[in-house]
Amino acid sequence: MTKKIFVIAGEASGDLHGAALIRALREAGREGVEIYGVGGERIRETGALEFFDLARFHTTGFTEAIKKLPQYRRAARAILSNVEKAEPDTVVLIDNPGLNLYLAEKIHALGIPVVYYIAPQVWAWAPKRVLKIKKFIRKVLVVFEFEKKIYEENGIPVAWVGHPLKDRIGAPSPPLPPGLPKDEWRVSLLPGSRETEVKTLLPILLGAAEILSGKNQARFSLIQSPTLPRAFYEPFLWKSRLRIELVEKNAYDAIGKSDLALVCSGTATLECAILGTPMIITNKGSFLTYLAAKCLIRVPCLGLPNLILGEKKIPEFLQYDATPEKIAREAEEILRNEERRSEMKKALQKVSENLGAPGASRRAALEIFNL
Repeated sequence: MTKKIFVIAGEASGDLHGAALIRALREAGREGVEIYGVGGERIRETGALEFFDLARFHTTGFTEAIKKLPQYRRAARAILSNVEKAEPDTVVLIDNPGLNLYLAEKIHALGIPVVYYIAPQVWAWAPKRVLKIKKFIRKVLVVFEFEKKIYEENGIPVAWVGHPLKDRIGAPSPPLPPGLPKDEWRVSLLPGSRETEVKTLLPILLGAAEILSGKNQARFSLIQSPTLPRAFYEPFLWKSRLRIELVEKNAYDAIGKSDLALVCSGTATLECAILGTPMIITNKGSFLTYLAAKCLIRVPCLGLPNLILGEKKIPEFLQYDATPEKIAREAEEILRNEERRSEMKKALQKVSENLGAPGASRRAALEIFNL
């Protein structure tokens, strides 16, 4: 009997992981599975049925989300209409809790089992969300091992499957022999994947790069988000005094060969960790977003590597500390200090180990079929 599975993802990382999950579901289900999809270009490429493009609704922060609320409501109505029409055996929600927990309640009311993959970070903020999850979600599939205990303590069926990034990223390049002279440093800039994020952070990172290059020989690579076109970045690069390479393909190769990454908090920090690239984590939002975060966030650090390690091993420059001068000063200190970079790489290796072994998408697919 053919099983129908509806996969709903939102942001760039969710779109990537959703596409990988769809491929794993098809492999696990052989010919007996129909996949319906919501997401971006990667999920579209899988040929998912009744596809709905959610990529254009990317937002970050409190004020940005409010501005797009009417669009999200229209999107939610369209998605729920597609779900009702498809009558799936299971709906899989991926990340994006602001929208997906709303959908979970509505889909649960239709009598359709809901699985949450890459679950909401209730340990970091909005702990009351765990009540909704307990009520409307049949099973939670978590990507961080420490999350499993949190959901178990709240009586929620949960499985740790590992992080799907381990399937996408190979082992880091072997380090250069210590003491080998370098003609120049390589620095990667990762200002985020959303338009509002990049507009805020990229000028700051470019400013830090200009300060850094004024005193040192350095080569800079700007990592392009798959959700944004090249033309979006060009005005920023024209204004810069530096020649900066815009990396559209082989981003992991560029990051892996870098001595340092200046990176927006989020999934990209885990990518750098798996690649073993030392980093500085940064982020900045609107004043209202900052106030909301101050009230809601319940953890001492924002960077995922630091949260996984349980201590602040990676420097963070957030909101009013996110200035070109402060970031450049810290970057130069790290680049000149071989011992510090070595210690950071050891910490990042621990982060990578804590993300589990490759095969997360396959394990998640089997958990879904086991329901």
